[in-house]
Amino acid sequence: ARYQNELAGVDTELLAERFYYQALSVAPQIGMPFNQLGTLAGSKYYNVEATYCYLRCIQSEVSFEGAYGNLKRLYDKSAKMYHQLKKCETRRLSPSKKRGKDIKRLLVSFMYLQSLLQPKSR
Repeated sequence: ARYQNELAGVDTELLAERFYYQALSVAPQIGMPFNQLGTLAGSKYYNVEATYCYLRCIQSEVSFEGAYGNLKRLYDKSAKMYHQLKKCETRRLSPSKKRGKDIKRLLVSFMYLQSLLQPKSR
């Protein structure tokens, strides 16, 4: 269902997500479904959701090797976003836009901190 979503443009994302959660209910020790859920999450919530999924995959009893590369890619992306955010000024924004920027800054900073705290073994 995920590949149908990507290749055919058919909106099957929820169906794919359901199948991955069903796979986890059958074999919770297998990390591959978490890797796929991370891929489905894409960049939602400034990559926080995908990062969670990749970390769960890595911590699974039977992890998936590709999750390490996926996680590294997200951390690199977050570092780039973090350094760009530091340059942005928010003083002249309306309160509602400032709130949105503050949330973005929080999530991107969290991701950057997470990347700094990860062991560099891979």
